[in-house]
Amino acid sequence: MIFSIILWASIIWTAPLICYMLVNETKFKKNIVIGVTLPYEAREDEQVQRILERFKKQQISICIILIVIAVPCLFVRGMTVSFTLWCTWVDLLIILPNIPYVLCNRTLKKLKLEKGWKREESKGIWIDTEAIPPNRWLTPWVFLPAVLLCLLPLIWDRSFWPLYVTFAACPALFWLCYRYLYRNKSETVDRNVELSRVLTQVRRYNWGKMWLVCAYSFSALGIGTFFTRNYPVWNIILIISFGFVVSVAAIRIEMNTRKVQERLTAQSGKDWYVDDDDKWIGGIIYYNPNDSRLVINNRIGTNSSINVARTSGKILMGSLILLILAMPFTGVLLGSIGNREIGLELTETYIVSTCGSSEYTVAFEEIEKAELLEKLPDNMIRTYGTGMENLLRGNFSAEGIGEMKVCLDPNHAPFILITTHGNKHYLFGSRDAGLTNQIYDQLELKLDRSK
Repeated sequence: MIFSIILWASIIWTAPLICYMLVNETKFKKNIVIGVTLPYEAREDEQVQRILERFKKQQISICIILIVIAVPCLFVRGMTVSFTLWCTWVDLLIILPNIPYVLCNRTLKKLKLEKGWKREESKGIWIDTEAIPPNRWLTPWVFLPAVLLCLLPLIWDRSFWPLYVTFAACPALFWLCYRYLYRNKSETVDRNVELSRVLTQVRRYNWGKMWLVCAYSFSALGIGTFFTRNYPVWNIILIISFGFVVSVAAIRIEMNTRKVQERLTAQSGKDWYVDDDDKWIGGIIYYNPNDSRLVINNRIGTNSSINVARTSGKILMGSLILLILAMPFTGVLLGSIGNREIGLELTETYIVSTCGSSEYTVAFEEIEKAELLEKLPDNMIRTYGTGMENLLRGNFSAEGIGEMKVCLDPNHAPFILITTHGNKHYLFGSRDAGLTNQIYDQLELKLDRSK
């Protein structure tokens, strides 16, 4: 049950955040509302307002339904079932809010045609090059301290080095995203060149700010992990808090960008204005064969999308859809991994522990002592490997012991703790208490004879 509470605490708060962002789409920014470009007069149109109000109510209802579904799942026992429910709920979180969005987008486009608001657009991509400010990219040196801060704990702790190196790679990746996922295209709304310049500068500023926040947040996570590495509960609280703070910070940057776009374009749409709705399927998916770019800027806010008219875009979108659809089966996969047979045996010269493709062997001549434990060591921390409710496998550390190789089911005591002459530690077990006791007795006999 504790696992379920932690699992749901990491995600349930995203439902209100997504609802908040989608409801914000009902405010006109750059003449666009729910992915549809409309003239200035549409802002006061009664039909448009009714459609938008209905959309707001639908999003709020979906948010409430998602939370109501999630609450009972907090009390579900069992990692496999909990994770399956969690993944299914995440799928619903992704899919359900987008259904009324696409339907509302279609309704507004239909009304747009009926009212004669649709503008003819050229087949090419119209770009006002004068409205594009000179490139002034943030230097990669700004991201470098974030990388170094992630690596700082390695001075005192090498046991978690894969984790610290992974954290350090993230700020470097964020710089690449900042530098190469931005489409150098002006934020042209109408014929006001100065407005386009300001909007472009606003997007670029907030784009860089978002990636910097992500980079230094990972530095904080890396340092926090160092201080909480021996305290699992505090480490979990740290990770959940990190996800929440970074998500809120990123959404705040996004919403601040939208507010500026809304304010600066409050009087736009009275004369000529850009209308490229035909390139956006459902207001969400960008499809433009005349655009050679794979990654493009969203029309609103700071985010980016992919161009599914490109072959690589189709592959990425298809992979993403398959990943989303496959998520509910992840719990089943984890369940099958956790239920793999755990082998424990003695040969003429070795004690061997196996699970799946993993095999740990320790020669008798290397063993200094062996102990039979009726419970797991205190404060066991996984550094690399599998940590499930019915399978622990890989590299772990424990208070008073240090690093050790582990292969066992934590629900089935006893466990055999082996210490070698080189001060290496192994912790083995099986799902048969009788077998484990028998192997320990045989191992003790062999060790006594070798002395």
